[in-house]
Amino acid sequence: MSEWPELRIDVGRLRQRDNLADLKKRTQADATRTVSAEVAAKGLEITTARIPDGAIVGVEGVVDTAMAGIEVRATVTSSWEGECRRCLELVTEPLEIDLSVSFLPNVSNDDDAEAYPIEGDFIDLGTVVREELMLALPLSPLCKDGCVGADPDRFPTATNSSDEVVDDDAEAEDDPIDPRWAALSELQFDEE
Repeated sequence: MSEWPELRIDVGRLRQRDNLADLKKRTQADATRTVSAEVAAKGLEITTARIPDGAIVGVEGVVDTAMAGIEVRATVTSSWEGECRRCLELVTEPLEIDLSVSFLPNVSNDDDAEAYPIEGDFIDLGTVVREELMLALPLSPLCKDGCVGADPDRFPTATNSSDEVVDDDAEAEDDPIDPRWAALSELQFDEE
């Protein structure tokens, strides 16, 4: 059963056709169906970003008949959040995905990897939406392109601007240590 029953779509009426001539006679209303749904996100998370549980995921699209099965074109909207990879501040951004996917009556592992199965008279658009949302989450979020880190005045990341060679070990002892990384200075490694 689908996690989002609102995205389990009955396509039985769309698939009723005896032959190509019958398909050509059908009106556009008989050959398409619109989808408009809002569902609550749950469990959409990778290590660096997530769509918060309960966040609204909007799906707007069209379901069309095709010679081999069903075609769906839709726009999925939501928002994600995650920590900036440089300053660790919370980043929240909107997310919009345009998708186009095929559903076929008999899909096996050997078939087209981009096709999903038609289960009786139903398609599960929720599976596709979930996969696309997970793939759209950023692997290394950044709050803005020019982010320089947590506190650039107290914890500079750049070295001196002059061309002289600087001894990194000597300079590191004088620079203040970011408290979030302080525990790393206590690590000791055995040299072999």
